[in-house]
Amino acid sequence: MRVIKEKKNRRIIQYFLAPLVPLVIIGGVYQPYLGYLALAMMVTMMVMTFFWGRLYCGWLCAMGAFHERVLSKISLHREMPKLFKKTWFRWLFFVLLMGLMVSRLIASGGDPAKIGAVFVMMWTVATTIAVAFGLYFKPRSWCNFCPMASMQGVMAPKTHLLKVADDCKQCGLCQKVCPIQTYPGAYKEQGYVPSLECMRCENCVVNCPKKALSL
Repeated sequence: MRVIKEKKNRRIIQYFLAPLVPLVIIGGVYQPYLGYLALAMMVTMMVMTFFWGRLYCGWLCAMGAFHERVLSKISLHREMPKLFKKTWFRWLFFVLLMGLMVSRLIASGGDPAKIGAVFVMMWTVATTIAVAFGLYFKPRSWCNFCPMASMQGVMAPKTHLLKVADDCKQCGLCQKVCPIQTYPGAYKEQGYVPSLECMRCENCVVNCPKKALSL
């Protein structure tokens, strides 16, 4: 198995964040206010998006960290179907999950504990779907159509983009080391990878033999 080089400290940060997923899901059953932790992370993500694009996904997302550091140990790592990157598929999940969240928030009647429970439920639902796909396909398959990822792509379509230089030989190594199976080499002529297709984890940057990729 190929050893993937990573940016300094990324692995450490993710190992620190990964335990937050079971903490919120399991702990939230007994203490619904833990759901506000998920809400805080969503707010942090949206603020960061305006400055660093989807950097949050690649570095600070607890769910992504859980998939990459824990789920990856038992995943079959099969190639993800092209369906996961289809625009309609992404927005279908966005509408379904956001619709569920909004309806539950309205039903909470403004009760703080019930609001917290809604975010615990949302994280539980999302994690269940993500684990189901991640066990068979690549661990971070979910991150291709995660509603929060889709939202970031719309909020900051031109922010902190991954650039593809003319030196790129389109060898395909970048796609192999990408957690969401994006192929930066395919965007050589365009010069940059669309915001929605890149988590800014920089795995491709540090593994590119020609140093043709940069943020």
